[in-house]
This record gives sequence, structure tokens and C-alpha cells, in this order.
Amino acid sequence: MKDLDTMTVSKVGRSTLPRWWRKSSGLSKGGLVEVRPMRDGKNSILLTPKLAKRRGAIGLLELFSNCPAPILPPERHHFPFK
Repeated sequence: MKDLDTMTVSKVGRSTLPRWWRKSSGLSKGGLVEVRPMRDGKNSILLTPKLAKRRGAIGLLELFSNCPAPILPPERHHFPFK
């Protein structure tokens, strides 16, 4: 058995997950959920919402804002003219 699997929650919400849980976890418009077995003898699973990764310039800016040290801009290189 795998330790981790993924499941998609539809935006219509036709799955068996309650509406209050989808709203509180940010999945009211749908998204991905990590599914992990609990191994408690009752065949239970643990569902953890996966945050959508932001792409493009906004995602890059978000990654840079999480850096512990400031990122300085590089110095300009002046090329000789012909």
C-alpha cells in the first residue's frame, strides 16, 4: 500500500466530503487533496488539502518573499562597443 495518494475534489462538490469542510479548507472551488492511510485497524484515512501552486511572475515573487535573506539585484555588466 502506498503511503501517499492524491484525490481531486470537484467544484460542484459531488463527492462525499461535507460542505463545511470544503469551505474551511479552501476547497469550495475544488482542488487536490493528499490521502494518507492512518493504519489504526479501522481502515481510516487522513485528508490534507494541497495548496495550488502559483505560477509565473506572481508565484516567483511569492517564493522570493519567503526567503530568509534579502536578494540583491545583480550588478550591470557594461559590454565594450565595437
